[in-house]
Amino acid sequence: MRRVLAILSSSIVIGLGLTTLWGLLPGSPLSDFAAVMIRLAVIVGAVAVLIGVLNLLGVHLRRVLEGEPGWPYSIALLFAALAVLLIAAVEGLGLVQGTALSGFLFNAVQVSVESALSALLVFFLVYAAARLLRHRITWSGLLFVVILLVVLVGWLQVPALGGFNALSEWIRTVPASAGARGLLIGVALGATAAGVRVLLGQDPSYRE
Repeated sequence: MRRVLAILSSSIVIGLGLTTLWGLLPGSPLSDFAAVMIRLAVIVGAVAVLIGVLNLLGVHLRRVLEGEPGWPYSIALLFAALAVLLIAAVEGLGLVQGTALSGFLFNAVQVSVESALSALLVFFLVYAAARLLRHRITWSGLLFVVILLVVLVGWLQVPALGGFNALSEWIRTVPASAGARGLLIGVALGATAAGVRVLLGQDPSYRE
């Protein structure tokens, strides 16, 4: 029975996936069907995010009720989450006109925290370079330290270091951007391979 259900579910997934791909082609007669399937996928993703948020709130609420270590942080998380949800709901329903408090909170808290964590990356890189040269001096380690110093010093944009600043900007815009795009291409290829495995019924969840 389980094998029959696995084959049936795999066939449905393969059929819907191939039909959606066909509908995404230019001039396809199934473009409307593909649009509906994409909307359904977006809805499923939104529901998954909502379930994840509710699960997170439930876990921290249990920590508070049971008095587990770190429960004051759980109270802060619950208060912040409920406050933001309430503000977003009030703004979404149009009960308050001319306010964008949720956007202000995002820029004042979320962006500030992310900027602070990104600033810590500088100290992490310097510490990693120091440990790298302390254990073993290699050409790759020296190259890493030199590039790190060039980028960090050039980021300061000191007027007296004109050519140095230009070299730092070139490193950030050419090799760094190329590496980032290579990583994104790798992620895209991995997602494509995973999608092909699902479409071909090779995913373990459909064989068990």
